[in-house]
Amino acid sequence: MVASDPENVGDKTRLICRVERVNVYGKWRRASGQVMVNLYPNEERPLPNLDYADQVRLDVVPYPPRDPTNPGQFSWKGYLARQSIYSCAYVNSSSQVHILKSKKGNVFLYAALKAKHYMIRSIARIIPEREATVLAGMVLGTYSYLPKEILNNFQRTGTLHLLAASGFNCFILVFLSMPVLKRIGIMPKYRNEIVIILVGMYLLMVGPKPSLIRASLMAFLLLIAPLLKRVPNNKTLFFVASTVILAANPAYLFDIGFQLSFLAVWALISVAPVIESILIRAKVISNNGKNKPKGRFVWLSKLSSEAAGAGVATASITLFTAPIVAYYFNYFSLVSLPANMVLALGVPVLFVVGLFAPVLALVPTAGAIIGSVGGIVTSAMLWVVDFLGSWEHAVVAVRSPGILAIAGYYLILQAVLSYARSKVAVR
Repeated sequence: MVASDPENVGDKTRLICRVERVNVYGKWRRASGQVMVNLYPNEERPLPNLDYADQVRLDVVPYPPRDPTNPGQFSWKGYLARQSIYSCAYVNSSSQVHILKSKKGNVFLYAALKAKHYMIRSIARIIPEREATVLAGMVLGTYSYLPKEILNNFQRTGTLHLLAASGFNCFILVFLSMPVLKRIGIMPKYRNEIVIILVGMYLLMVGPKPSLIRASLMAFLLLIAPLLKRVPNNKTLFFVASTVILAANPAYLFDIGFQLSFLAVWALISVAPVIESILIRAKVISNNGKNKPKGRFVWLSKLSSEAAGAGVATASITLFTAPIVAYYFNYFSLVSLPANMVLALGVPVLFVVGLFAPVLALVPTAGAIIGSVGGIVTSAMLWVVDFLGSWEHAVVAVRSPGILAIAGYYLILQAVLSYARSKVAVR
């Protein structure tokens, strides 16, 4: 049975199947476990479209995934093992796929995936094709819809995380849904409960990726705290989320997404306030808490403030995740800071357009107007990514640092941050 939403990855479609029976020497026997199946398109005989909960017979011979050939390379075998998948298979002919019937599967997951597909179709109806792939990727936290050249430029500019399911997506979802629920008259004691359900549905739509599990769990704890008459604390949320995830699956500790996600959040908690305080003391940026903007150019002041905030966040995350990025991917982006500062301003706009696309697609006039705004913002963001990503020296290739070098880097960074905290007042 197809146990996941089929996902386009490069020149193939990838899905997970839950095994029910296998043919061993001509006899069918009951079996269990999961297998990762790659479907390669065939122009002469197109492969049938598979969907979640389809029961199929695949004429394939499973094989074990291989370990990486170079030290420090991404381990596909380890990645699958963390999902309890130890076998792969590939299909390149329609004669290998036989759809038997469709089961019900998980009702909530089925409904979430149907909503996801409808959202993607709605986005494509109100926004041009090239821009729609980027918008769908940002809203749904995936880059499987992007053309190869666009994906490459996002990698070179260090902005690929904007297309990954992360806390930023959950934050925007919570940030947008609260005012809407208040506007339509939902009582305060029910708003958090509704948002918790929305975050849960979003998790089902995107899939159980470590970074999104972490973000959803932290959002859940943040929203449930007022209901339990507790005051949430960022560090407490961080450690509780990490403890729960690792208790459920200790192998996530070795997952790239888990490591980068938690390091990024810890950078925002511990590093960003220090950098912000230093910049405020040096009068590079203003403290809007004390000096609120006035006059005609309030919007310009707010825009610059948001850009500065994005810059501080990007610098903090880059500083804290650089060794891990170098270890796994062997590169460092020199244009990451300006690229993220610009793109971070447009992501909330695209998220709003994407979330409301199913409604806007039903209202031609409003859909055309708001869709054109989303298209313009997306085009501007793509221009920045293409412009910066096309630079010859946008990235620097580096060797994978050793474990001792990484540990030494964090010890020195911690010492510098401790010294900086002693010199500036960090709220």
